[in-house]
Amino acid sequence: MAYSLFNFAAKPVWQVIYKYRKQWNLSIYKQTNDIFSKRAIITRHIKEFEFPRQFPPYFHFTGPFHNSIERQPIEFPFGKLNGKPLTYASMGTLQNRLNDVFYTIAEACIDIDAQLVISLGGGQAPETFSNLPGNPLVVKYAPQLELLQKASLNITHAGLNTTLESLSYGVPMVAIPITDDQPGVAARIKWTGAGEIIPLSRLNVTTLKEAIQRVLTQNEYKQNAVKLQKAISCTGGVTQAADIIEKLIG
Repeated sequence: MAYSLFNFAAKPVWQVIYKYRKQWNLSIYKQTNDIFSKRAIITRHIKEFEFPRQFPPYFHFTGPFHNSIERQPIEFPFGKLNGKPLTYASMGTLQNRLNDVFYTIAEACIDIDAQLVISLGGGQAPETFSNLPGNPLVVKYAPQLELLQKASLNITHAGLNTTLESLSYGVPMVAIPITDDQPGVAARIKWTGAGEIIPLSRLNVTTLKEAIQRVLTQNEYKQNAVKLQKAISCTGGVTQAADIIEKLIG
């Protein structure tokens, strides 16, 4: 089913690929897996974050590609941070109009001795959420890497970018996957012990509060996140990926 949905959504792309592969007398892709190279497959995952299985020798785990230097600066009221442990919450920049989710997050954090910062991912204006329980700090966009460096917990949709960034700073997570690859990423967060999952269908104040308290009070979540942080620090990221490509074509 997943491949059917992907192929339907990517149909215009497949048509362009078909056109040019035919023009250059290349073999025609008949299924999605045909696109994978037999010379090198590069992923920004780390092997420690992947379920155990056999990988071909040309499968390379390079680690994340993010770099704070190349990001556009984002204004943020750092002066409003009150010195308490920081809980960072974001549903990403695509599935960011789930108002009920933001209200649930805010209410679940009321009794937590931490400051909640919610990034709306550009979907709505912060003024829309001026009456959130507990008076969290709500912003349209946030300098995510800078805040994750300060965070004790990340409440996330389990997008791969945010997840790898969170692990890069050893921050445990409570994942609320919405769609796309997020359930799979969230499953890996749970499997590695770096956080908990709450499916959207089970999300309410009680279940979220319980998950938050577990992750914040049980040391193994932080310890497992730090283990993955160390694994990420041993990878080469985009430099390693470029070296692999240059070696193949050089």
